[in-house]
Amino acid sequence: MGFPLEDSLEKKRIRVLAVDDSLVYRNLLRSAFSQDPEIEFLGAAIDGKFALPKIAHLKPDFVVLDVEMPEMDGLTTLREIRSQFPATKVIMLSSLTMEGAKVTLKAMEMGALDFVSKPDGVTAGGEKISEALVSLIEKVKALYSKNGINKPVQVVQRQNEISFRAPKRKYSICAIGISTGGPIALRELLSKIPSDLNGTIVIAQHMPPVFTNYLAENLRSSTALGIKEVEDGELLKKRAVYIAPGGKQLEILQSPEGPIARVTAGPQEELCKPSVNILFRSIAKNFSNESIGVIMTGMGEDGYLGLKAMRETGSFLLAQSQESCLVFGMPSRPVNEGLIDEISDISGIAEKISALMGWGAVV
Repeated sequence: MGFPLEDSLEKKRIRVLAVDDSLVYRNLLRSAFSQDPEIEFLGAAIDGKFALPKIAHLKPDFVVLDVEMPEMDGLTTLREIRSQFPATKVIMLSSLTMEGAKVTLKAMEMGALDFVSKPDGVTAGGEKISEALVSLIEKVKALYSKNGINKPVQVVQRQNEISFRAPKRKYSICAIGISTGGPIALRELLSKIPSDLNGTIVIAQHMPPVFTNYLAENLRSSTALGIKEVEDGELLKKRAVYIAPGGKQLEILQSPEGPIARVTAGPQEELCKPSVNILFRSIAKNFSNESIGVIMTGMGEDGYLGLKAMRETGSFLLAQSQESCLVFGMPSRPVNEGLIDEISDISGIAEKISALMGWGAVV
């Protein structure tokens, strides 16, 4: 007699090992992961020296790795994991400090897929710790499946495209929404955009405070454009890239002198600060059909409502292709519902932005 189909095809659980020198955080991670039926928690190690033999023996799908450890630190451990166990995925745990941001972004350059910021010690309060743990588990699940969705996207062809859009225009501003996998994707994107761009690029990257400022510094070596974390009231220049501050909301307003940034504490939306939706809606309201909207790799649906608003005002919309995304969450629904004018890999997106915002470009 055969076994029931649902038993024989039981879903494989995600195997996770934690590495953290803090007993408190090891216990928090153990408790959080052990309660999730989709995850098999394999245990914890106090640093990289103890973790590497465990990885060899237990063969985890994921290692959750603290950045700062005394005996063998996060970067050294990550380097060994990438060398000895290249199939093992790594998510970093980072402190909310400039040094933590610097090391974390370096870790992502070395092959870590993403990070979660630790609240400032266990005194931060149960709610913040719970939010960090929930975010960590969501990222493990999304990155395990890579695409962050359960079914292939069926692209809907948008109707009446010619009559909906003006045939010729100049584009002065490009807004980009991005999350998981963003730092590496942005490095590639910006490196391919020329210095004579006749417009402004504004980016909402899901990141906590401190990290976005260092992200701007980190990306500076990759682009011929000027790049910085934007400040409230700042007049935005052409041939420049502005990063929305972590923990804040960014809107771009129109002024007689040109685009101007409005940075506020603002509402929390989609649990995101900065919110891609809030940025995109401000672009739709103030720049209508002279704007470009780009949605790139990331979890969740932040950006979808903002893209709908941009679509209604005639913006040109781009989405990163499923194959080139680390997590095809944020582009998925806009693509599936036919909001997007062009779907492309990162090189194709850079080429299109450059063409639409080049000197003398009229599309």
